[in-house]
Amino acid sequence: MWHCATTDRKNPTDVISMRRKDTRGLAAEAAAIIVEGVPDWSEARRKLAEEYEITSSAALRDHYAIFDPKGHAERLLELRRAALIVMKEVSDYKPLLIRGVLNGCADKYSDIYIAVECDDAKSLEIDLVDRQIEIEVLPIERPGKNEPVEEIIFEAPIIKGGYFDREQLAVWVRLKVFENRAKIKNLTKKAPDPWQIEEETAKTADIEQLERLISLTEEK
Repeated sequence: MWHCATTDRKNPTDVISMRRKDTRGLAAEAAAIIVEGVPDWSEARRKLAEEYEITSSAALRDHYAIFDPKGHAERLLELRRAALIVMKEVSDYKPLLIRGVLNGCADKYSDIYIAVECDDAKSLEIDLVDRQIEIEVLPIERPGKNEPVEEIIFEAPIIKGGYFDREQLAVWVRLKVFENRAKIKNLTKKAPDPWQIEEETAKTADIEQLERLISLTEEK
């Protein structure tokens, strides 16, 4: 069992009010509210994408680069190191890092998303419990063709002496359990924005790729 924080995080709240304004301003507002402590911003992202054809991921990277580049870099690196610890623990299930911790828009209230392959999700649950990891299982009813069959949530390891340890902030891991590796989407890379490196544009990263990304960002 790894070292975890001792305090609970804030619960999700309403992310943004959809006031009529220019696209860049709306994305910036969403980013600012997320930074202030909203851990679940999927609804804001969905509305932004549908109504304004923009992504809040780029807005978040832009926000951090302008207002807190050093602090964000430290927190993001810690999240990636925590993800690597978890991925090595579940290496038998072919883990792939996905979403914000990979693409660089994650921060202190973000979850770590990892896709895993497992023919029998129950065996993975038992494996985690045997490692003294307290888990919550969220079954997905009637999953689609390219969707996970369930999500397993547990507290991430905390890097001792790091930001999350000092602030006593919990970080959560969300394992997306797929029955077949072919179902794990691996979409085409996009060109990096001004705040990304090439490796951060990938949709997935395995253990070796994550180790390389950590090495590259440690050097920055």
